[in-house]
Amino acid sequence: MRQIITKLIGFFINSTTLIFPKWSTAFSFTLFCKVRAVGFSEKGKEFIAKANTTFLDVDGHSAVLHRWGNGPRNVLFLHGWMSHSQRWQTYIDRLDLNKFTVYAIDAPGHGMAKGNHLNLEIYRKSVVKAIEQAGTIETLISHSLGGLVVAYSYLFDMKLPVQRFVIMGSPSGMDAIFSYFQTILGLSEKVMGNLKIKANSILKVPHQDIYMEQFFRKVDRPILVVHDKTDTVTPFAPINKALQKNNNIETLFTEGLKHDLKSEQVYTTVANFIKNDTITIKRSYSA
Repeated sequence: MRQIITKLIGFFINSTTLIFPKWSTAFSFTLFCKVRAVGFSEKGKEFIAKANTTFLDVDGHSAVLHRWGNGPRNVLFLHGWMSHSQRWQTYIDRLDLNKFTVYAIDAPGHGMAKGNHLNLEIYRKSVVKAIEQAGTIETLISHSLGGLVVAYSYLFDMKLPVQRFVIMGSPSGMDAIFSYFQTILGLSEKVMGNLKIKANSILKVPHQDIYMEQFFRKVDRPILVVHDKTDTVTPFAPINKALQKNNNIETLFTEGLKHDLKSEQVYTTVANFIKNDTITIKRSYSA
């Protein structure tokens, strides 16, 4: 039933594009950015309750910044689509909060943040606001859409005050997200062309230039990339290909964890990367 409804929405958008293109584009973009909030578990609520929480105004949108610890080394976590800061509890539990000050964002429409709308530019501005509050970030850790936000933020401003990055389960680029949206709704090329023009009117970097290969080629800071070979949400092959543009990236490739990347191996590898203050960058494969 859900698939039928989805295809009917796509048919409606395709049809109205021929008669009311401006209205149809605005409608499809709103749908493209619409968020369905996911709540915290009881364990997550207890975890978030221990944080110092600040509500951020991001051009009229709500974002939330959580902080744990008071150490001199700043760490920032970015979640993906339909996620929130609870995803990072296992990682944060592995850090000495006397050595680190740990921040995690609930992006607009996610977690404790109000609203039901998110796009890449709003998320980027949320990151900028968070960094303004925290100061220079030693390590920025991201998952899924958060990884693309990192790439977009860096491509827009290569002076981004972040010293190193962890990219986990990231999509290969903005076009991969457009392709997914087009496929599930069955949208026409005309609709997608209009949607991309609308997106470029909001983004600070053209959508066709926002992809991980570009980020990996240009970035000059230590990076750890974690990706699962069986990930069907953000496929492995494009990321693996993108990595060939920079040989100085540390990698952890898993198999069987899919998109969530939940395992002791991943938790330990990421925590060790965060803790290490004398990182030697090298390429290392693990399956």
